[in-house]
Amino acid sequence: MFGSYADILGVPGSWQFTLAGWLGRFARSTSGIATILLISAQTGSFTLAGAVAGTIVLGIAVGGPLWSRAADARGQALVLPVSLAATVVAAAALALTIVLGAPVWSWFVCAFALGAGSLDMGSLVRARWRRVLESNESRHTSLALEAVNDELVFVVGPPAVTLIAATAGPLAGFTAGVLVTLVGGVALWMQRSTMPPVVPVPPPAIALPLPLRQRFRLPAGVLGLLPVYLGVGVVFASVDVGAISISRQAGEPWLTGVILAVFATGSVVAGFAFGPLSARWAPARRVLVATLAYTVVVPCLLVLQTPVALASLIFVAGLVTTPVLISGTSLIAGLVEDSRLTEALTWPSIGLSVGVTLGGAVVGAAIDRGSAYSAFEVAAWAALVVGVFGVVGALSERRRPATSAR
Repeated sequence: MFGSYADILGVPGSWQFTLAGWLGRFARSTSGIATILLISAQTGSFTLAGAVAGTIVLGIAVGGPLWSRAADARGQALVLPVSLAATVVAAAALALTIVLGAPVWSWFVCAFALGAGSLDMGSLVRARWRRVLESNESRHTSLALEAVNDELVFVVGPPAVTLIAATAGPLAGFTAGVLVTLVGGVALWMQRSTMPPVVPVPPPAIALPLPLRQRFRLPAGVLGLLPVYLGVGVVFASVDVGAISISRQAGEPWLTGVILAVFATGSVVAGFAFGPLSARWAPARRVLVATLAYTVVVPCLLVLQTPVALASLIFVAGLVTTPVLISGTSLIAGLVEDSRLTEALTWPSIGLSVGVTLGGAVVGAAIDRGSAYSAFEVAAWAALVVGVFGVVGALSERRRPATSAR
């Protein structure tokens, strides 16, 4: 298994752009919690802080596909520095408006600009893997590695920013996440040899407006998998908020960290193992197996309603999570042409981000009406959505005529 990862990381330039891309993800993983810490310290209102942080996610959902489409059309060398500059300017504006006590509406404007200026570094790295690797098996292994990197940045980033905020102040925590992203982004931009070339799109043979509509339309298989990522995002929110609520109910706040660490450990372990072990499976089979397992395991969180038992079962829930993300991304990568690869690979992260934001609101309302364990009722319904759309997407893909390997 580890030999597979060693093989792909032995490709010239691969470990360098992998590390740079991992650092470049930091702002996406930390901007929400850093904004909440900064605003709550400034105003004492977690409601306002959560609303502003949610606006960042809204900006990501709007701007992410546009940046990725530009990266496909113009190249990473041109788009990446523009996005980094927009991110730094928007982050500085958001921090200053909060610290200086500017009107609250300006906080929302700057938060949206911060999200909209953010380029999905993970999709840039995945596009580079597709350039430097030849076989479908090695490309699938690279997608597994990047799924693990997505998990790790959310395991490391928020706690690191929280620690910095607690020791040096909330503004320092907010700034740290942006600076790490800037360092990673610049390092990725400097590595020109592994950048995927711009694939020219042939001019349409038919006059507007139909070709324009077609140009912005993603393949049906890609759109059909978006609810899978939305559902997984809701489950992420359910685990996060549920862990906090259960730990407080038990009078043991430290349990929150244990539960979340166990879930993240299961996800990382599964990600490392699933990539190489399923490399020879058909993409549709991966999606089918992964989403069915997810639908069976996650609702079991409703069964064990003690913190210790929950922590043991949530490890299993983590084990079935990353395979869903890997298999879906692998299928999407095979459905689109190179000229739209970066754009297509951006949508899964957007689906996750929107799912986390919506899930947080729904889970909070469910807990207020019920108990701490009501969070996992929401998770069970979200897992059902993952299963339904995963099975439909997998079966639809299996019925497609065979295409050449990408």
